[in-house]
Amino acid sequence: MRRVNILLATAAATLLAVPAANAGLIGSVTQVVLPTCGSTGHPFAQFGDTHAYYGFANNGFESGSNGWTLSGGASVGRGNEPWLVNGPGSHSLTLPAGASATSPGFCINLLDPAIRAFARGTTGGNLQVQVIFHGLTGNLTGILNIASMTGTNGWAPTSRVSSNLALPVLTAYAQIRVTSVTGTWNVDDAFVDPYINGAG
Repeated sequence: MRRVNILLATAAATLLAVPAANAGLIGSVTQVVLPTCGSTGHPFAQFGDTHAYYGFANNGFESGSNGWTLSGGASVGRGNEPWLVNGPGSHSLTLPAGASATSPGFCINLLDPAIRAFARGTTGGNLQVQVIFHGLTGNLTGILNIASMTGTNGWAPTSRVSSNLALPVLTAYAQIRVTSVTGTWNVDDAFVDPYINGAG
């Protein structure tokens, strides 16, 4: 948290020193640090998680693989997480061992973004979740290995996986990459909490 306070204090001091003629620049910097990411809901409330999340484009695979990059035999098939937190649906991502999928870019801020989804994996299988950070020009600013999940052969929400304040400076957007290290996995209804400590 000390790192965040220093970052915000430095940004605030810099912005206060900028003349009114550069108001457009102030707005641009503010959007990078605290962007407006869209309306949020509470899809994990029934599991005791009251943080506010939003769903990025095609987060539930109801438009097939549109916006996602699939490799290693990944595909979109029938089957939906049973709680229907994203509304009625009938599709999910399928990942055989060694396959991966990378999401469309989504909005985050530099404070404490977190992600959460639903997954079902072969008992004992391992699913790896990464977040890929990009700068204003689309350049890669970092890759964070933030979670792994062990399969139980049934649908379950993943743990709430946070960046732990590790976002590279000047990050403008991010993507999720999910990889089946072992076993066969289904992934569905991925959400992002873009706010500090989930407040929103």
